[in-house]
Amino acid sequence: MFRSTSGAAELEQFYPVRPECRNDVPKPRFKPRAGKTLSMRKWESAFSADGHLDIARVLRCIQRGGVHPAIKGVVWEFLLGCFDPDSTFDERDKIRQERR
Repeated sequence: MFRSTSGAAELEQFYPVRPECRNDVPKPRFKPRAGKTLSMRKWESAFSADGHLDIARVLRCIQRGGVHPAIKGVVWEFLLGCFDPDSTFDERDKIRQERR
């Protein structure tokens, strides 16, 4: 049976707050909406066959519901400008190898 969870509950499970710190944690203004978060499936479908990223589509998803914690590191590489959205898979692999 399918069990629906809110985006906030999912984030709470992914980023637990220690019980002794719960009183000091401010209430977030951002309320993730279920089904609107940039998921792994939506992220992978935003790439063309050769690796070009449809950044406008990705930004709309992020604006509506945020980024799922499992893919946030990869997404931030594009948001911070580490990779050009018009780069291909091969070009990004080359950049990663040069950084290492």
